[in-house]
Amino acid sequence: SHGRTTEILISEKFQPPLLLQTFGFEVGCIAPAPHCGINNATHSGLRLPSPTICNCCDYCMPFFGKGEYCSLGGPGTGTTVGRCGPGLTCTDDEDAHSNCQRITSKCHDAQDEYDKRYEQGTVGSLEFRRQCDGRGNFSTFDCVPTQTCFCQSENGERIFGEMLEMGAVTIRNMHCGCSRFHEKMAKNIAPGVPYPVEGPRCTSDGNFNPVQCLNRTCYCVDKITGVALRRDSINLDEKPITELSCYDEETDLFPSQSLGEAPYNYTTPCLEHVKAQIALLKQSVEDGFDVDFFSSIRGCLPDGTFGRIDVVNGTKICIDERRQRIGEYEALRHTPEYETMNCKCAQTQQTMGNSLERPVCCKNGNFREIQCRRGICRCVDPDGRQVYEENSDVTKLSCFNPNQKDWREC
Repeated sequence: SHGRTTEILISEKFQPPLLLQTFGFEVGCIAPAPHCGINNATHSGLRLPSPTICNCCDYCMPFFGKGEYCSLGGPGTGTTVGRCGPGLTCTDDEDAHSNCQRITSKCHDAQDEYDKRYEQGTVGSLEFRRQCDGRGNFSTFDCVPTQTCFCQSENGERIFGEMLEMGAVTIRNMHCGCSRFHEKMAKNIAPGVPYPVEGPRCTSDGNFNPVQCLNRTCYCVDKITGVALRRDSINLDEKPITELSCYDEETDLFPSQSLGEAPYNYTTPCLEHVKAQIALLKQSVEDGFDVDFFSSIRGCLPDGTFGRIDVVNGTKICIDERRQRIGEYEALRHTPEYETMNCKCAQTQQTMGNSLERPVCCKNGNFREIQCRRGICRCVDPDGRQVYEENSDVTKLSCFNPNQKDWREC
């Protein structure tokens, strides 16, 4: 009869909301699955817009745990109203129904290797279990305790972006979205493209710079997502970048580049250098010159700088984002130190400032393979992360080289 609510019986375990739109009856919602509200070791879910015409019901998609039934789809396989939880995937077992199993990935392998050594008691005190995301990839950043955190790719490779290791503060503020955008962009650009492709500008921690520009229009973005905020924008032909509400001179590495009269600029020495090289290359092609030898132009880092290594009179030196030399780190040409120079340790020292926990670097600015802290020494990888357990006796470390004259020198 008119005004009566229709009820539909479904599984007691999962009760997704259902908007009843039966002609002539009132509209009602069935209680959503409890997984989004409970959210513990056995229950978790994802709140989504309800799968109805007006999306006005609460909806919770349950996440299945390891070993629970799931559906791969297809005739005769049945259906489910949820999906496998983070880090899990639906697999088909020949001896049973399809069920949720842990994703096989490089990050999960690293976790398993850590867990195995943890049970054996061979994990170092500054060695931490690698963090993986819901797809089994490495999390956006990794940290060296008491030192810094740095951005990493989905494959666990260190990429642009570093900040002080500050626990929960780092988790809240370091998302590396801009850095990862550049890393993926570089991998997907065809190798035959003759000019560097300029992506969004990043800050030193790998987040999006609050100020982004497209051609001559600059606007404000969210530093985590890169999404444009409001409609606050300026045209550089008419106004300087300093009039944009989100502009901060602290994040502008080269504010002098923005000075002068209209038309204004918001750029860096590296970006201007690349722009000039591209113009020269295009003009040479138009003039009919063979420019194959000059067809490769080196781009800038995601923050618009030249890099963290410079060459002066044939010698490599470590520099910061403002192209100021860091310490006395250098490497002479035609030496092994020249070829392997990465200045990662020098960068970490620069980021840590006057901290007493700063790492020891090699003469070329790389991390020394053996680091010591408070009378205990440990082996570290090229990114400064501890590998295996520490020891007060340096000669018992796995990375100790008995043929090396002095382990303190590198």
